[in-house]
Amino acid sequence: MIMEKIIFSMILTVFPILIYLVFSCYNSLNNVMIKKMVFIITMYTSLYLNLTLNSSREILLFCNIPIIICYLKKEELIALLLSLIVILYSYILYDINIYILFGKYLCYFILYLLIYNQRGFTLLFIKISALIQGVFVCFEYFMKNIFDGIISLSVYILLIYGLTFLVLYLFKLADDISNLYVTYGKMVNENKIKDSLFKLTHEIKNPIAVCKGYLDMINLEDSVNSLKYVSIIKSEIDRSLNVISEFMDFNKIKIDKDIMDIVMLMDEVYDSFSLLVMDKNIKFVYDNAYDEIYLMGDYDRLKQVFVNIIKNSIESIDSTGTISININKYEKEVVVTIIDSGVGMNKEELDNIKQMFFTTKKSGTGLGVALSNEIVMAHDGILTYESEKNKGTRCVVRLPI
Repeated sequence: MIMEKIIFSMILTVFPILIYLVFSCYNSLNNVMIKKMVFIITMYTSLYLNLTLNSSREILLFCNIPIIICYLKKEELIALLLSLIVILYSYILYDINIYILFGKYLCYFILYLLIYNQRGFTLLFIKISALIQGVFVCFEYFMKNIFDGIISLSVYILLIYGLTFLVLYLFKLADDISNLYVTYGKMVNENKIKDSLFKLTHEIKNPIAVCKGYLDMINLEDSVNSLKYVSIIKSEIDRSLNVISEFMDFNKIKIDKDIMDIVMLMDEVYDSFSLLVMDKNIKFVYDNAYDEIYLMGDYDRLKQVFVNIIKNSIESIDSTGTISININKYEKEVVVTIIDSGVGMNKEELDNIKQMFFTTKKSGTGLGVALSNEIVMAHDGILTYESEKNKGTRCVVRLPI
């Protein structure tokens, strides 16, 4: 019978701490006030369950565990309040000598004041508090024969000593989990920042590459064409500034949809690359039978997508080759197809093409296709690639009308 009461008391003591542990697993307790509030509730619950559900005089020893844990957590005010509750409860219900009760819990408090700043405070406090518990239980035993000789004092002290360490370990585990959540949160934020910086670098690199290409083609003696190049360079610089401004926010890419003409966008992209591609001995074919096709989209973001795709196509062609752009309109979508006769990709490369940081280029960042896919998906569209090694690549962008 007495062993059943002991086991029951151990369960009542540990149960609230297990709830605290579960709560820590699903909530990052990084807010100091919330963490302290949950701790206080846990300690009061543990004490309350022992006092109310296990009405046995000798089981009062287990009520000391929440008090000891509060001291170990350096919550002395909570420990004093819990001590006062136990003193009053023990005196009123079991008529235990109030001077002995006050003496015992005063010793706990004095012990805390003496050693709370010392090295090895936790182990030292548990050992001495167990010794204090033993001394006072012995005194009570000889004065009033509390245990009636049924169970030895050493077993009780050993149980409380071990249970205190178990409870302390559970709290440490809960704190470690909470700290892990905080650390993980910081890592996620750092990764977001890194991803944003990589994306920013990649998106600035594209217009700078276009600007460099046209600057190399500028001939001061040919003022007509040079002025045309300057206007294109200015447009690309403006796009770079817009990209920098928008990437100041490290969250997901912002899409500002409005009614736009996809044909006008593709005309602009074609004009931007036509001279540059011609200078590289690449045949550039633009097949479009429509004057206008309107859809809801972000003009600048979709331009990023097509600039990136065509730039990749140019870089995939070693010397001479062909890049073709085709626009088709269907009932519910517009389909833009870009085909190049470049080096192509094998199955492994094709399977990983949309993965962040995956690249087949020596100086690539591995962000272009991933970023383009993210933009197209934000438009409720689909970006697909078909390719064979040494046979070129076919890229299809489907956007809802």
